[in-house]
Formats: sequence, structure tokens, C-alpha cells
Amino acid sequence: MLTAQIYSGRPHQNDNGDVTENVIVDYSTDLTEMADSVRSSIVTVVTRANGLNHTCSGIIFADEPDGVYVFTSDSIIYDEGETAVYFDSAASSAAEVIGTDAATGTALLRIQPEFDVTVMKTAASEIVRQGEYAACMGGRSVLSGSAPISFGIVSRPAQRRVVAGGTWFAEVIDTDAAVSSEMTGGALMNIGGQLAGMILSRNVTGERMATALSANEMKLIYDEFIADGEVTRGTLALTVRNTSDMLAYEKSERNIRLDVTSGVLVTYIAENSSAEELILEGDILLSMDGAEIADAKTLREMLYEHQPGDVVVLSILRGGETAEESVELQ
Repeated sequence: MLTAQIYSGRPHQNDNGDVTENVIVDYSTDLTEMADSVRSSIVTVVTRANGLNHTCSGIIFADEPDGVYVFTSDSIIYDEGETAVYFDSAASSAAEVIGTDAATGTALLRIQPEFDVTVMKTAASEIVRQGEYAACMGGRSVLSGSAPISFGIVSRPAQRRVVAGGTWFAEVIDTDAAVSSEMTGGALMNIGGQLAGMILSRNVTGERMATALSANEMKLIYDEFIADGEVTRGTLALTVRNTSDMLAYEKSERNIRLDVTSGVLVTYIAENSSAEELILEGDILLSMDGAEIADAKTLREMLYEHQPGDVVVLSILRGGETAEESVELQ
């Protein structure tokens, strides 16, 4: 939607004989209004290390009694560095590094600002749809005073992908919105200004997609940091798809009853993983240690409750028959 403010004044005739009666003096769109509404929740993170300033963006994620928590990229964290958070107003606050998560490329900071802050509202990742409009926004530059923003669509929602090495398949969202390096750690948002994910990588030559870690996974990481001061999780080193999302012909092809709507379909298994010899692509994972795996979100939450080395018992539907396998998490 475009909203314009039009000034009506005395008609004016220029040298060419053209007459101007109304002049647009201001205008706004849904996107500009959304950007204005979230600016205070997106910050700039600067670390001084090795005589240089390293800069990226960050997101105000939580406001707790012990401080304000900011998500950002782990690329900004240096062992000997001093980190500060700069707000859209140009105010700044020294930051304490709570921890980093190498598997997702994220870091959590805590700050103690002497003023109220605005926590960014989040959108549940499962409602992010392919083709919906999306915006990417970074923090305001300390030098230029500008805050980068771009606009596009959600190209691939709810992807499971190794994003920073290891065997953890993080939940990510791809967008065709243009992303620069300073926007890393910034926000991927829906048109309502709700956080869909944190930007992990910019567009590179030959690849139009930028990638963001989903808001759902950010919440799991945040809870781990708050509870334990670090992020630990077990992984099966595989990707899955909700059976509830499968069409009737897809179920028929795999000999899955049409009334099976709970569980997840295994779509890929990493080579040399502990599950490789026990689980097959096309298996349906029904439960873990007796607890129902309703969907991919439930499985992810279960894995965050475990540690590498834990042995879990999976109930598996394969070829119309149910079996159990004990699998060691990595």
C-alpha cells in the first residue's frame, strides 16, 4: 500500500508552460512503515581486536531482569576483543559474550543499557511460506549513519542444512533479498516486521540466495545458553520432512497409510554417521524413547534435550512394518 501526503497550493507555471497544482511532499509504503517500526530492535555490533574494528549487525532478542540479550554472528567474536552494541539512536553499551555456537554461526551477547529497549517480535518458523514477501535489515552504520534494508521473497523455507561445519542440520530460510556483509547478524522479517530468522550469510557470486537461521532454532539456542551457558545437542545427522505435509500419491509410493499424519520422513542421511547403518532414507521416525515425534519441530526440540553420545531408541515405520533401533547421537 502507498500512502502519500499531497500539498495543494497555488498553481505554478514553469518556464516551459507546465502548470503544477499539487506536490507530493511525503509518502510511505507498507515496507517503509515496517522498517520504521523495527529499527530500534536491530543494532550494530562492533568488536575492537588486533587494532581493527570488526562490524556486523545484531537483534535484540530478550529483555530479562539480568540484562538485555542480543543475537549476532559469531564472526564478530574475538578472544582478545572488546565488543560493544550500538543502537539505532547511536547510543552504545559494552557487551558481555555469553557464548558462541559454532554449529550455527551464532553468538549471544548481554548488555546493560540505561534505557528501555524494544525486543523484536518473532514469527513461528512453521508459518513462514514459500513466496511470501520478506525484508532483510542490518544495523545502522556507526560511520555513515545509514541502515541497510532489502526486499524480496522467501525462496526456500524450513530447510535443514549444515551451515557452519559439523553434523548439525540447522533449520534455515533462504531468501532472494540482497544481503551485504554488514547485514550478517541482522534480521530476516516478514512484511509485518516479525523476526523470521537471523541472517547468516550474504549473497555470493553465482548464488542469489541469502540464508537466515530460523527464529524457532534461535529460541532453542537461547534457552540452552540461559540454562547452561553453552549450547549442546545430540544429532542424528539426517534431514526429515513432516508426514503431515506429504500428498496422497507420495504416501502411496512409499507404502505409507494415508491416515499416517504423525512422524517424520527421513530424506537424507550423512555419510559415516552413527545412524547410517541403522536408518534408511524413506523410513518414518515415529517416536524417540517412547515419546511421539509429531513433526520435525518436535524432533529438533528432543535433540536439544540430549547430548552427543546419548543412546536413544527410535521407533521406525519401514515398508509398512514397525521396528525399533538404538542409535547413538553424535
